[in-house]
Amino acid sequence: MRAIGTHLPPGWRELVDPAWLEGWEPVPFELEGGTTEVVTMGQGPPLVLVPPLPGFKEAFLGVAHLLAREFRVITFDLRASFNGRPGWPALVDDLDRLLETLAPGRVALLGHSLGGALAQHWTIAHPERARALILSSSFPRVSKAARHWTKRYLEQPVVLASQRFFPNRWARTLAAGYARRGAWVYDARCNENVRDFVGYGIRVLPFRIAFQCVGLAMSHDTRTELAKIRCPVLLIVGEREAIWAHDAHRDLAQLLPQAERRVAPGVAHLHPLSSPDWLAGAAADWLRKLPAD
Repeated sequence: MRAIGTHLPPGWRELVDPAWLEGWEPVPFELEGGTTEVVTMGQGPPLVLVPPLPGFKEAFLGVAHLLAREFRVITFDLRASFNGRPGWPALVDDLDRLLETLAPGRVALLGHSLGGALAQHWTIAHPERARALILSSSFPRVSKAARHWTKRYLEQPVVLASQRFFPNRWARTLAAGYARRGAWVYDARCNENVRDFVGYGIRVLPFRIAFQCVGLAMSHDTRTELAKIRCPVLLIVGEREAIWAHDAHRDLAQLLPQAERRVAPGVAHLHPLSSPDWLAGAAADWLRKLPAD
């Protein structure tokens, strides 16, 4: 069957910390209309890592092997090909199929950014199946507030364009500066491996998939449905994330009053890569305290 997942092309493995590749063995998984890739690793209660825009499972490389010490970690590439207009129902169906095969029963989910949006949609559709929900840097909708304009519509395009189109030597120098200054999603803990890995992903991502994911994000709005979520919820946001991330974090907290909140110290939106030990530790500690099924 044809591959329909948002697959990260070869070339990235030599860019990351070799320790992150421990147990990272992707295998094909059949979805409606084609296949994606899935990684499963570790033993214990199932924990599904739902990836952010643009849908590469490798966004969780830093935390997966750490969480696999205590959990059966499952992660996958979001689909890039839709039968018709891209929409959340197809992604929810994909997650359903994955969980029915690899993690039947109640399951914990950790979704970062756009992955948190998908985790919301799935949990709203299947409240009885969700054991726990961790929403990292996620949102109930994309805010269009004027005070978000400069960073979203000026800084973000400049950073993306420089990392995609400039010669690699220039792009790497600029990325180091972005990390020092905390520009866009970078923070000072984004080391050379993280910067090179993120830059590689920006360069190889097809425009079609990028625009498709942005369209999905803009169509996401769960504000009227979040009350259906009854399972324990943990909300995480990076201390140095953009103002819209902190606004979204507060919005989620108001809509999910049962949720606990954590702030990842000293990091921004890339914190699953720039501070994986903190994220893995916070998630594991919180999940460990939940009542057993």
